[in-house]
Amino acid sequence: MEAGFHVSGSLGGGLPHAFLVDTGSVGILVPRQTLGPDYQSFDPSQDIEFQYVSSGNAYWGQWVKVPVILGVPADWDGTGDYPMAHIEVFAVDQPADFDGGILGVGFAIGGLADGGPARNPLLHLTYQGAHLSHGYIISTQGIAAGLTTLSTEGFAFIALERAASGQDWMQPPASVNLTGDFSADGFSTDLPFLMDTGLDDMTLWVSAGNAPPNLPGDSAFPAGIMASIAVPPADQTAEPALQYAFVTGDTNQPMAPSQLQWRIGSGINTGRNVLAGADYLYDAAAGRMGFRVPPA
Repeated sequence: MEAGFHVSGSLGGGLPHAFLVDTGSVGILVPRQTLGPDYQSFDPSQDIEFQYVSSGNAYWGQWVKVPVILGVPADWDGTGDYPMAHIEVFAVDQPADFDGGILGVGFAIGGLADGGPARNPLLHLTYQGAHLSHGYIISTQGIAAGLTTLSTEGFAFIALERAASGQDWMQPPASVNLTGDFSADGFSTDLPFLMDTGLDDMTLWVSAGNAPPNLPGDSAFPAGIMASIAVPPADQTAEPALQYAFVTGDTNQPMAPSQLQWRIGSGINTGRNVLAGADYLYDAAAGRMGFRVPPA
């Protein structure tokens, strides 16, 4: 949970490279030198920016269409059957020393870190000549690319609303409640819910006029704050698809993020620790999100 979940992939005929699985962005971020030799000639004056909101990290490069082969071993010799997609990836030119990699597979992110559904690698995979369904399941055991009747058994589903553009889905609403010594009345609000496996902490993005009282922004909450999350909000359904709680500072809770803070905005970035207690499903074809308690 601390280091994040990684998948190895070969892009544009290059050597295998490790990518952090990130449901909090859309698009593959890759050092240009990791791509094959056919993609090393470029005009740096055409570079554009790709920036992550939560971390503030910014990169400059270009969208390049390449074959993406996922799940290959680190010593891959180019043989065998692996899922493949032909999509645009963001080839990073600056910073020149960037050697990481992000597999952005979320939706409705907005901003510069959202390449759109056409650049989500898990929605455009083929395997052994067949197109996989446009959806996936992420768990601590790995990624199940493509959805089947059998693989979706046991999930509680949330129907998603179409975005105004008609090209993507909107994040569902969730309720967050905070209680503790910081306020006699506690704090409660409904916010868009972003399942974010790219981080190990949680951020509540709230309006300036509706911030948790007596808790400073942009810094970790003190120990002893009880936080509870329900998706959809508990007052909208008899049984939320996902509901969990934790106390800040208590390290014996698997689903608790490394820390909790608030910033100005609108939404909940969960952090990846949700996966300690629930498998996550995204079905882009049917417009739904789901959660399932994993088998013991």
